[in-house]
Amino acid sequence: MKKIIKFNNIPKIINIYDIKRLISIFVKNEGFGIKKIEYNFVSEDRMLKLNTKYLKHKTETDIITFDYSKSKKIQAEMYLCFSVIERNAKENIQSIENEIVRVIIHGLLHCIGYNDKNNVDRELMRKKEDSFLKMFHVKQFNNV
Repeated sequence: MKKIIKFNNIPKIINIYDIKRLISIFVKNEGFGIKKIEYNFVSEDRMLKLNTKYLKHKTETDIITFDYSKSKKIQAEMYLCFSVIERNAKENIQSIENEIVRVIIHGLLHCIGYNDKNNVDRELMRKKEDSFLKMFHVKQFNNV
């Protein structure tokens, strides 16, 4: 089966070819395969509706992941909110590009089995996110 990584309404800040390629490498390095991953960038209003309906949270968030993966084959839909990502980038003194990449891999890490419910797990996820960001920027640098 052909692996599918799809982005809908992604801001032009990110090179789709590079991010898809690096997602494939990262997932393989974690011992997983890809069946289908779909990233959907949505408005704050849509994100709030999704968060309220499915997670019972009454706030918007940067990403919601719906994980349908089975036996180490990732299949997921992810909804990302650019305006929340942009706000978080400013709050964390981070570039918008870095924050988008971090959120993209964050959702994927949940599908691989990582969690962020406590400080120890959050720290491990952050290290994995940082590792992916380094891969992304090395790739970007090598293209110059």
